[in-house]
Amino acid sequence: MKKNIYLTGLILFTALFTFAQDEGNIVKRDRIQRDNGIFIDFGPSFTLGKNIGDYSTGFSIETGYAKRLNRIISIGPSLSYLKFNYDPEAANDLSGAFIDYIEDQNNPNYYEGYVIELDGGDVSLLSLAVNLKLNFVPIRDNSVFSVYFFAKPFVSLASRTDVNGNSTFLGTTDPDGQTDWEVIEDDIIWGADDYPALAADTEVTGGIFLGPGVELFPAKKMSFFVQASFGYTAPITFVSTESYDSTYDSYFNEEFPMVKEGFPSVNIQFGASFNF
Repeated sequence: MKKNIYLTGLILFTALFTFAQDEGNIVKRDRIQRDNGIFIDFGPSFTLGKNIGDYSTGFSIETGYAKRLNRIISIGPSLSYLKFNYDPEAANDLSGAFIDYIEDQNNPNYYEGYVIELDGGDVSLLSLAVNLKLNFVPIRDNSVFSVYFFAKPFVSLASRTDVNGNSTFLGTTDPDGQTDWEVIEDDIIWGADDYPALAADTEVTGGIFLGPGVELFPAKKMSFFVQASFGYTAPITFVSTESYDSTYDSYFNEEFPMVKEGFPSVNIQFGASFNF
């Protein structure tokens, strides 16, 4: 995923930069009347990949400044906030169950299992990015709309809240039965005091967002845009029960239910820009 996103961005950026050069020196020196802009955008965010199925739909908000170097290329910084809440209902139904066969001469077909319910583990990313924006068609003072491609390499402060929960210990002689599990012990508390991996954490990371967009009245005092960004964040630590097998080895793993992997996402953003 990471290599594909970076490769796609490099190919598109190279192609668009070549197109911009083909405009010639005269056109590239031509400026539109309003070549500065302050923008804000927001919208829903979605995780990608089975390994991060424990998170529900999130949201993002971003604000920044853009300078049009010419009628094709814009550049500027932005600050964004992206958040995903942990959602056990988004995970596989069996990702919270861990079963093992117990060899017992008195009960030769005995199985034990734990069912765990977790809470917390929300992930947020506060990112500082450099926005590189390339218009497919040169912008003019009377342009009604523009279609563009953008790349946003960023550095980010990734935070995760505490993870808490409890589990129930059960046993059965019929692991395929629906009502034959006997509760042996319940309310087994999970928390950072006993399991350090569950404690809140903050990491410095980075990545890139790439995508297309459409802007209405790009050279007017107020312009409006919608864009889709496909992003990859370098490995961070987050909750992923689906990354573990439903076995005792997983349940008693000191790192469970955490993984440290890349965090791919898709963002749909609606925004407005004040141009001057």
